[in-house]
Amino acid sequence: MTENITLDENSNCIYQILKKENNISSKRILDLAVTPEFEAICTGCVSGDAFLRAVKKLEKYGYVKSKLGKGGYRWQLLITE
Repeated sequence: MTENITLDENSNCIYQILKKENNISSKRILDLAVTPEFEAICTGCVSGDAFLRAVKKLEKYGYVKSKLGKGGYRWQLLITE
């Protein structure tokens, strides 16, 4: 069980993307972040540093898990609230 955390803007962006399309690569998340569907909530994710901090926060609290594979990391959402 995870503790309740407040998702910051970048973590919420990634969370919302993974709710729509789960188990995807970092590149795919960043590609989706700039689409019209997510551009309003994904204002900071396009930066590599912000993305890394956000996914690590989600991973730390048990919301996502990562798996290194061909082409880089894939991210899977574990918790949908």
